[in-house]
Amino acid sequence: MAILLTGGTGKTSTRLAKLLQDAGIPFLLVSRRAETAASSGMPAVNFDWLDESTFDGPFQYSFPSGERMTAVYLIAPEISDPVPSMNAFIDVAAEKHGVKRFVLLCGTSIEKGGYNTGRVWQHLADKKIEYCVLRATWFMENFTQREHYSTIKGEGKIYTACGEGKIPFISAGDIAAVAFHALTDVKSHDTAYSILGPELLTYDEVGRQRLIIRPIMIETDADQTGKVATKFSRRLGRHIEHVRQSEAERVKKYQELGVPENRAKLLSMLEIGTAQGMGNWINDDVERVVDRRPQNLDSWIQENKMAWQ
Repeated sequence: MAILLTGGTGKTSTRLAKLLQDAGIPFLLVSRRAETAASSGMPAVNFDWLDESTFDGPFQYSFPSGERMTAVYLIAPEISDPVPSMNAFIDVAAEKHGVKRFVLLCGTSIEKGGYNTGRVWQHLADKKIEYCVLRATWFMENFTQREHYSTIKGEGKIYTACGEGKIPFISAGDIAAVAFHALTDVKSHDTAYSILGPELLTYDEVGRQRLIIRPIMIETDADQTGKVATKFSRRLGRHIEHVRQSEAERVKKYQELGVPENRAKLLSMLEIGTAQGMGNWINDDVERVVDRRPQNLDSWIQENKMAWQ
């Protein structure tokens, strides 16, 4: 057994690599700059979703004990339409190199056969091979590595178009833990999981809410729903403000932070969906797979608070 990790320098693949390393399972990180950006001791080769001449390279990597690649972790490139490249690579991996299992990471808005990586999901199902889809909500790591980091640190502000929408933030570590099982368990999971955190959090409203936990309804108090900005203020010891923006303002703000226009529009659209109630539910998928509850935002902020000092 050996595992190929695309998105090799990203938030979940790097954490997944550490889990595989600790378990003694061979793996290979791949991305456009994997060979120079991967951590010391992590095997890596360069790979480009937009260059099919790089598709065979990872399967020619020589592992010390001669292991062959049996599973692939799929992270879509940040381009307007990743589907043709991803499906072409899946075909090469499965038909030419004998890969038996694929695990696809996507967002909670993705549906089988729908837009964007929904068509990759459909392709995996059509090929009748082992697969699992991880439909993850907003990452906690966006506060330290992407759009919110500089504004929290430099301005004491979090900008979003999420309004009063509630989000079950998830850590990249919890996503990696589910992916580890989906890639390495003897029995293929052959399903889709919604990878959600343990609590619903709004940016600027707190109170008693009815939350949807499939398949039942429950009442929750303020210990399960609350203000993201308030949590940051309490943990960092200074005032952090949530600034509401329109969709157009949000696109502009993303672009000011260096996000490409197509990506900025997609992220802004998803934030508007959140404001309208998309993703306003929690479940126990993570706990059922990894046998523990996912990390909550309070403990994650405490672990990472030096990032904003």
